[in-house]
Amino acid sequence: MAEERREAAMFAELYSIMVATEHLEAAFVRGAVSNQDYERTCTQLLTQFKTLKNGLKDKCPDIRAFAKENGMNCPLAEERLLGTGVAATALFGGTAATGKESLACFKASEGFITLVDAVKLNMNAVDELLPLVRDLQASIVGIPNLPPLAGIERIAGWLVTLNGMRASDRLTEEQTRQLAMDVEQAYTSLKNWLHEKT
Repeated sequence: MAEERREAAMFAELYSIMVATEHLEAAFVRGAVSNQDYERTCTQLLTQFKTLKNGLKDKCPDIRAFAKENGMNCPLAEERLLGTGVAATALFGGTAATGKESLACFKASEGFITLVDAVKLNMNAVDELLPLVRDLQASIVGIPNLPPLAGIERIAGWLVTLNGMRASDRLTEEQTRQLAMDVEQAYTSLKNWLHEKT
C-alpha cells in the first residue's frame, strides 16, 4: 500500500513537472520571463524530471505515452524534457551573462583546450565529458555577436547527445574521434573569427 502511494505521488509529480515546463517554455517564447529566471527554473525542472524518469523507468518507460493517456498537450515540455534535455538558453545563447567580449572569448578558448586535452587523454565516459561540454557551450553562447561559425553548432549537438546518455555510458571509438574532430573544427573557426576581428 505504501509502495502504491509512493508510486502515485511520483506520477503526480511527473504530471506537474510536465505542466510547469510547458508553461515555462510558453512564457519564455513570449518573452514573459527573463533568460536568467528561465534558465534557473528550467535546469531545476530538468533535474527533477531526470530523477523521476529514472525512478519510474520500469512502471513508465514511455513518457510520451503517459502524457497522451492523461490528456496532456505539452509539445514544448516534451521537446525540452525528452528531446534536447537542456535549457534553450544553453543551446542558443541569450543568458544574462555580463563581461567583455575578450573575457568571453578567453573562457571559450580555455574550454576548447580543456576538452581537446580530455579527449586526447582518452576520456570517453559521459560523466567525465558532459561537464566539459556543458561549460564550453555556456562559454560559446556567452560571446556577444558570435556569428554561426563552422562547427560551432556541433558543440550544442554534443551537449544534447551526452545529456541523453547515462552517466556510466562511454562514447565509442568512432564517437570519440568525431567529437575530437568537431571540437578542433569549432575551435579553429573561433580562432579564425577572432583573428579577422583584430
